[in-house]
Amino acid sequence: MKPHLKPLVKQLLRSRAADLGGAAPADTLHAPSRPYPNGWFCLAFADEVRPGSVLTRPLAGAEVVVYRTTAGVLRAVRPRCPHLGAHLGVGGSVEGEDIVCPFHRFAFDPAGVCVRTGYDKPPPRASLAQYPVCEANGSVYVWWHALGLPPEWDVPDFPMDDRQPFSHDTYDIAGHPQDVIENAFDWGHLPALHGLKDLDIEGTPVTGEPVSTVTATARGTVMRGFRQSYTLTVIGLGTIAARSVLPRDAGNLYVMLHATPTGPGRIQLRFGTKLELNGIPGVPATVGRAVATPVARLLSSVLQRVAGVDTGADLLMWHHQEHVEQPKLAQGDGPIGRYRQWAQQFYTEPTGGLVPPRPRRTEASRSEE
Repeated sequence: MKPHLKPLVKQLLRSRAADLGGAAPADTLHAPSRPYPNGWFCLAFADEVRPGSVLTRPLAGAEVVVYRTTAGVLRAVRPRCPHLGAHLGVGGSVEGEDIVCPFHRFAFDPAGVCVRTGYDKPPPRASLAQYPVCEANGSVYVWWHALGLPPEWDVPDFPMDDRQPFSHDTYDIAGHPQDVIENAFDWGHLPALHGLKDLDIEGTPVTGEPVSTVTATARGTVMRGFRQSYTLTVIGLGTIAARSVLPRDAGNLYVMLHATPTGPGRIQLRFGTKLELNGIPGVPATVGRAVATPVARLLSSVLQRVAGVDTGADLLMWHHQEHVEQPKLAQGDGPIGRYRQWAQQFYTEPTGGLVPPRPRRTEASRSEE
């Protein structure tokens, strides 16, 4: 990262969404024109949704309540109780396998069906509106579609140790998911903004599938001076997942970058880092394997802070960036034009405006885990 950007990046990371150097966030200067894309969007890292927990998260101009039952079943529902409209995320609780409304203690099972009231009387025929939800790669995803259609593709699972959580941070900034994911194909910004050297990119990015993979090698970023190998997997318009192989096959570094639309021209940016070690250099194999996980957790926290500063440079750009519909591209930019054509598959035509309809219950959302 260029030295003159460091003070601005540090200010942005401290404030989570600052107005920097007199420049206003992009969404305050022009009306957002692009709708929310369809797809899977991360609303939390997995360790934030422990058994018995209830979280409220913004998504596409609405709110979603995410909870996990005592047995570990993950669910995402519309916040309003169908009884009298109380918000399940404000005082709602999990009792066994049911989520309980705080207002009249109506309880709903994992299928969303009301199974009891607080009056010891038969429950009404009422159900919660559920969103399709899945857990993959240490992240909790909720499916959103402008027409309420069920999931059309799956989030890929990577071979990582789910017992070890990510070190992570969340930032509320101006921006749109498409611009964030474009970073994976904007190869010109890697040396210019991040100082990567000897960049070598392979693969056929942005094919027709909703998941795309690119491999690259370069010197710079987290392990400066070392030549690193990266595999970037783009998951719709919601996630960039990076895997970096450590020198001497010591392990893998995973970085997750999630862009979740929260309102017109606004996103929540979730950034997580996880180091997995195969052992500890210089330590006998049996001992090294035993201490590798706790050491990796400690180092993951350190690497999250280091990598967060570098990623902060991107946050600074997105927070103030105005989308250029017809960019004047140059050699060295990377396949940005091809990426933008690929991105169109995630939008509904006609768009139907910026305000989403109520989610529909689907077979996927009813199924038990």
